[in-house]
This record gives sequence, C-alpha cells and structure tokens, in this order.
Amino acid sequence: MQKLILLTFFSFFIFSCNEKEKTYEELEAEVLCDVLPEIAKHEINSFLRLGIIIPPPEIDSINYTNKQIDSIKKVEYNDWKKYKKIRKEKSDSIFNLVEKFKRIEFGILDTLADVEKLKFDKNIYKFNNLDFRGVELKEFEKCNLKINLINFKNTFEGEDRNSNNPLVFLTRVLIDEKDEKAFFSVLKMYGTYHVFCNFSKKENKWKIEKIIRE
Repeated sequence: MQKLILLTFFSFFIFSCNEKEKTYEELEAEVLCDVLPEIAKHEINSFLRLGIIIPPPEIDSINYTNKQIDSIKKVEYNDWKKYKKIRKEKSDSIFNLVEKFKRIEFGILDTLADVEKLKFDKNIYKFNNLDFRGVELKEFEKCNLKINLINFKNTFEGEDRNSNNPLVFLTRVLIDEKDEKAFFSVLKMYGTYHVFCNFSKKENKWKIEKIIRE
C-alpha cells in the first residue's frame, strides 16, 4: 500500500513538471515581453534624435498641458540649446512612463519575421534559424507596454506609417539550450538592428546585453 502511494505521488509529480514545461513560443514571447520596453526606449530616442519631439496623443494628456504642447511645437530647430533641453525633458518623461504598466502604447507587426543566426554570433541556440509565425495579443499581456498589433498586410500604410507612435517589425527569437541567451532583430525602414539578450537570474527577467546595427 505504501509503495502504491509513493508511486502515485511520483507519477503526479512527473505529470506536474511536464505540465509546467513551456513551449518554445511561450519562451519566445517571454523574451519579447521583458525586453520590449527597452526597445521602446531605443525607438523613442531615435524619434527624438530625428527631431520628432511631439509626443504621441496618448502621452499628451498625461504629461503636458495644451499650452506646453503649443510651446514645444513652436520651437525653432536652429535654437539648438532650447531644442536639446526640451528633448531631454521629453525623453525623461516618456522613459519614466515606459516603466509603468501599460502606460505607453507600442506597435509591432502581428507576424514575426524569419530569423537566421548571424555568422559572427558564437552562441549555441536550440535552432539556428526559425520560420515566420503570427503572434496574438494575449502573448504580450505581461509586457509593461500596451502592445498594439498591426496587420502585416497593412505594413507602414496610412495612419500606421505616418503616426508618431513607435512601430517595429520583429523577427523570431533564437534561444539557447539553457534559456540564458537570446537573439532577435528589429527590422526598420531606416536600418535593421540586432538585439542580444541575457537572462538575469537575480531579476528573473530577460535583459538586453547589446544592440548592433547593420
């Protein structure tokens, strides 16, 4: 009888472990959920460097009065000191919001592009390449950002293309056997960049190790 109880307990334990095992797609979404806020900061910084200093509509009402917005719009770009000051204030304000749950909206295409390991990358991944796949909004529920999925067929068209809201096209994520290293690319009209990530056991989350531009 005692052996039967132990056998039953052991079987239940094995079943529980198997049940908790994550699929590759779940691990992939986990990586993206953790690091997308950093990608958002990188994208917003790019906007600001290009001189796009008007905040998206969803940010206006949170941080700036109409008078402040009008003042920002009137800045002459040749007034460099004033421009730099406003850019710094705005980036600090937006970056603080990125840290808050679902306070910043961020657009990604609803299809992750195919990806291949880069020639200079010495990491050993579970797969050296992955085919494209569609993603669903529920995969990003735990992400700090409010994710807005854009249909792949409407890539960079109309409002999506002309909006000041960051919009990126992501590739699949390559993950190593130990679930400690990850790699994906961000495809942009102005240039692709590659993102290398590490899993921080201390913080129990994925973090960006480095970004390399093509």
